[in-house]
Amino acid sequence: MDETPEEMEEIRREAAAIDTNKYRRRYRLIVGSLVSLLFFGVGYAAISMAKAGRNPCERVRAYYCKKSPDPAKCIAYDGIFKESEQDDSAKMRSMIRDQCVTKIDRMKTEEGITLE
Repeated sequence: MDETPEEMEEIRREAAAIDTNKYRRRYRLIVGSLVSLLFFGVGYAAISMAKAGRNPCERVRAYYCKKSPDPAKCIAYDGIFKESEQDDSAKMRSMIRDQCVTKIDRMKTEEGITLE
């Protein structure tokens, strides 16, 4: 121990100024942020999958029944939606849904309409 009492006092002051929990707080903050991002990502994925799982004919029918003033298109797409849900042949239901997807794509490109 070659330190003088003044040097020892300075060492004590420096030691008292050191934050012993600094890295623990930083670690907790980083882990908390990562967990929050994980929950946000899971929620976003669940909502996206729920929206994507909707029948495309239902989306077209909802658009024409809510926003379009023409009730004939609403009635026509209501029948198409029912066929896309209740037809006996799975292949036919698939073809009807593909036609609705084509309609949605055409509405996006030609008319600039984005369906929910």
